[in-house]
Amino acid sequence: MKAKMELMVGRGKQEDGMSLIELMIAMVVLAVGLGALTVLFISSASADNRNSRDTSATLLSQLVLEQISAQHPNSTASIILTDCAGNQWDIATAGAAAPSGVGATLVTDPASQYYGGIDPTQAYAAVPPATAAVPGYAMQYVDCNTGGRQAVFDVRWNIINVSPYARMITVSSRQLSPSSQLGNRTFALPVTLRGIGGM
Repeated sequence: MKAKMELMVGRGKQEDGMSLIELMIAMVVLAVGLGALTVLFISSASADNRNSRDTSATLLSQLVLEQISAQHPNSTASIILTDCAGNQWDIATAGAAAPSGVGATLVTDPASQYYGGIDPTQAYAAVPPATAAVPGYAMQYVDCNTGGRQAVFDVRWNIINVSPYARMITVSSRQLSPSSQLGNRTFALPVTLRGIGGM
């Protein structure tokens, strides 16, 4: 009988629940894990948003590049492009001799991260002492999104005549917003595309 009683007491100890301290430790571990997941979700949403902006900038650069490439290399006619806000932009298609071409300034400093591309630091409008982007070779394109949201993209291009029958076209695009400027958390380099247009 005594052995049976000891067996029952031992069994009772094994069936005890969690103590309050064990429960609190489990809750802290769970909270830390959920906090880490929240940070992961926020950073993945931010990366998704940045990728969406980069995709829009790439498509816009490609649109301008293809419109200019479709013109004859000797053509100086402008193309009209209308954004979703109803703004009409003149896309200049005339080129000039290498190495500078005509249009937005190309970066020629090999030490620059923008080397060979369009200078994104060039002012869009002339503010002394800075020089402005050449009219007809820059636009601030408004892209409409779902829910009435709009995004403005700074698009610039440069055209270099390679020969009488071909020209090199460089187009750069980036979203204009305080969060995408240099030094901010979601900054991304401008998307730059190059192509040869000719007949």
